[in-house]
Amino acid sequence: MKKRIGFIGVLFVLLMAVTVSAQTKKQKKMAGYTISNYEVECMGTGMDGTQLIKVWGYGKKPDKAVYQAKKNAVHAVIFKGITGGKPGCMMRPLVTKPGAEVQHSAYFETFFTDGGHYLTFVSQSGDGTLDRIKVSNKQYKVGVIVSVKHSALRSELETAGIIKKLGGGF
Repeated sequence: MKKRIGFIGVLFVLLMAVTVSAQTKKQKKMAGYTISNYEVECMGTGMDGTQLIKVWGYGKKPDKAVYQAKKNAVHAVIFKGITGGKPGCMMRPLVTKPGAEVQHSAYFETFFTDGGHYLTFVSQSGDGTLDRIKVSNKQYKVGVIVSVKHSALRSELETAGIIKKLGGGF
């Protein structure tokens, strides 16, 4: 009887550990708009406040992977910065405040929805050729060169109150 109670106790502790570490539905949905280990590299900059970025995205179909890559490009400019590739891109992210993505989660959930507002700041660049790799039977990895409107994105985040305006600290 004591062994059975001990076994049930250990089982209960293990179940609690799994439950506590599991994500809620909302967290999973929010985490779905980007892949945390995406690859980006700078390809150059434009005169009108744009950055040319090569970015990789994953998807069940190549066209879905392209949309994911565009999300990843905008996410990188906002939260990670562009450190690899040719010089010229802004290495620092637009949002430098720790926890800002979680603090403004409602804004970013709508911003990064499929077909969301992020698409106004990113466009496919070049001749439209893609680097396509079939990772598995159900997943593609696609590399695409996109142009991100860095200055317009900065203005959008300033207007939304997520980042401070340039010169606002003086």
